[in-house]
Amino acid sequence: MSNMLRTRIAFAGLMGKLIAAATLLAGCAGLPPGMQPPTVTIADLGMGNAGLFEQQFNLRLRIQNPNPDEFKVDGIAFDLDINGQPFAKGVGNQPVTVPRYGSAFMPVEAVSTLGGSLSFLIRQFGRLIEGNRAVLKYRIRGVLSVTGGPRVPFEETGEFDFGALVPRL
Repeated sequence: MSNMLRTRIAFAGLMGKLIAAATLLAGCAGLPPGMQPPTVTIADLGMGNAGLFEQQFNLRLRIQNPNPDEFKVDGIAFDLDINGQPFAKGVGNQPVTVPRYGSAFMPVEAVSTLGGSLSFLIRQFGRLIEGNRAVLKYRIRGVLSVTGGPRVPFEETGEFDFGALVPRL
């Protein structure tokens, strides 16, 4: 076997190992070895400024840490869908320390445009007033920026039944 052929085979082997390593790292989604992904859920949702072209929502997100070490989050970017429809995009940059096996809250802002979100909420409240079940199913997905570390992707779902707020007669 010629030196040129050996060099090509060695190069192909090295490239294969590099591709395998990159795939393995991408599969971990930026988490350090052994770290379980945090969960991010909506703890509170309030209306901020509302205009014809844009509505602002103030959210409080709960970040839960199922790991034996605390971590610090210094940023978040996310998309919020409600009942299967895109609802708002949000960001937050208030630093939060999430204790080991604990949780912390992060205040964030989400923005929706062109009145879609406002009309959607009005329809949901209208269904509630008419006596129909008004359930909001949400999906929040995005990335957490861990201080001095990776960007950690997340995706969670949940629901809220507005009917639970109305007393039954």
